[in-house]
Amino acid sequence: MKPNDPSNITSLFSLLRERRIISVSGESSTGKTTLALQLIASALSCEDDTDEHCVWIQASEQFPKKRLHTFFKSSPGKFNVLLKKIFLYPVTSPFLSYEDQSAFLTTLRSAILPFNTKFLVIDNISHHLRLAASCCSNFKQKTALLDEFFSSQLFPLIMRCLREEIVLILIHEVSFSPALGKNQPFFNKLYSRINSVNVCLSKPFNSKTKRMELLSRNKQITSELKYKILDRGISLV
Repeated sequence: MKPNDPSNITSLFSLLRERRIISVSGESSTGKTTLALQLIASALSCEDDTDEHCVWIQASEQFPKKRLHTFFKSSPGKFNVLLKKIFLYPVTSPFLSYEDQSAFLTTLRSAILPFNTKFLVIDNISHHLRLAASCCSNFKQKTALLDEFFSSQLFPLIMRCLREEIVLILIHEVSFSPALGKNQPFFNKLYSRINSVNVCLSKPFNSKTKRMELLSRNKQITSELKYKILDRGISLV
């Protein structure tokens, strides 16, 4: 039994937009950023005159402007409208260090956002944290770093998004878990505290078709889907 099992890409995006926190993880080239971008584009282009906006945080990855243009290469007008609805932070390039990212996320919990911000994307929230954790000299120092990240940066941001009804999309790096025999978001125990919809992307060996797993902590959503990445974005198969 798979409740709320989406049958196509439109119903998948409708389902995800109903959730407040979406966690997207997967290996390189599985389409994490593409999925988030396609979800945002779908939501903001439903009505050309909508005044809803998205804040896209370039934590460690440059905003994929060329990919967005490819989505709408037959409708350049929609592409230009969408660009005006997406606000980038930092404006020019991703953060250079965990310290830069940490300072920004700490202020974000109370900073003034663009009018009617309904979506907030962080791509990739794990990269700088992972590097900083790898530099910790002992387990106690690493635990303190991760706890500080959750309590001072992530949790206040989550509470703000819930309070202001903003959809928060977190894009993660993954690590292989020998015990489970599969990939998991970096420091999975930290993110398991969050009541989110987890979208896990993977690419079976020697196959052009990839796999998407959807799972919520309360098991209201469980689904396994197959997809391909095309010029127009992710397409379910």
